[in-house]
Amino acid sequence: MYAIEVLVAMLISWKDYLTRKFMKPPVGTVVGLAFTAEQVLCSVLRQKDGNVFWEVDASFSHHSWTKSLADFVKQHKLQGAPCYFALTAHWYKMHNIDRPDVADAEVFNAIKWPLQELTSQSADLIYDYADLPANVGGQKKLLVVALARQEVEKLSRAIFDAELELASVSIEEFATVELTPLRQDAIITLVQEHGEEVVLNIVKNRTLYFSRRLKGFENIGTFSEVELDMGIIDSLCVQIQRSMDYFESQLRQAPVKELLLKLDTQFTDFVSQKISTAMGIPCRSFTPNIECGDKLNFKMASFSCLGASYSHFVKQQSETADIAPKRHAEEQREVSH
Repeated sequence: MYAIEVLVAMLISWKDYLTRKFMKPPVGTVVGLAFTAEQVLCSVLRQKDGNVFWEVDASFSHHSWTKSLADFVKQHKLQGAPCYFALTAHWYKMHNIDRPDVADAEVFNAIKWPLQELTSQSADLIYDYADLPANVGGQKKLLVVALARQEVEKLSRAIFDAELELASVSIEEFATVELTPLRQDAIITLVQEHGEEVVLNIVKNRTLYFSRRLKGFENIGTFSEVELDMGIIDSLCVQIQRSMDYFESQLRQAPVKELLLKLDTQFTDFVSQKISTAMGIPCRSFTPNIECGDKLNFKMASFSCLGASYSHFVKQQSETADIAPKRHAEEQREVSH
């Protein structure tokens, strides 16, 4: 987060940056952006009375999105609102690498060299990593994401020019995790942006344990129920079962308890019912804990976009949960005195 802010501050004057930084934002309002292969998607979430509402949805073409976003922000009076953006797979590379045997504070610098061996030596990259909570045979692995510095600079500059506050940069694998229910049991989510690969995540306690992309389903939205039932759903079941087997046998985790689907097809409920019957596991449409505004529904939504912006409220909930026990302890001490 700090590194991103410094990068953006370098692109504009510090005076301009600080002016934007301390601009009074609209209360409880967050802007989410998702950069897909085809377009730039935008969603506006607002918190009211403890609930989160999805109020506005928009899409911009790549060739004019910077101006369109600036106009959109002015139209909806969003100046100063925190902006969270997520990238789809066309923008980055993901690698699993061995965790260096160094102190935690030194991990970031230590992974630079193995990462260079996996990518172009000449590429100027920005990278980040996440520790995986479960590993095969106790061998610690890192999930490392790398993307071109030039692209991040362009996106960051456009967001600040639109008078939004850049809060976070994410990728779709992690953005969609933010939308999952907070529960101990493992769940599988299958999420697909329009015309793209299916992202299969296995999640527990809103933490990513395993992720892979399912190729060959990019055109699933063009098939009828009859066509889906002629082998496509069976192929999905095979890929799901392989992921479950790996999760249970290799990562030594308890079985998955539920499947949540958000696929690029109008027949998601039909697919869910077929998968549930075939695999003997509850399967349903993926419905985040967000209230939809007029003429909006989750079937049309970009979950990368919604997840990126919803992470703002997830973080708030987490911070509140951390503060509550401390406050209770302080109250108990006051009573005892």
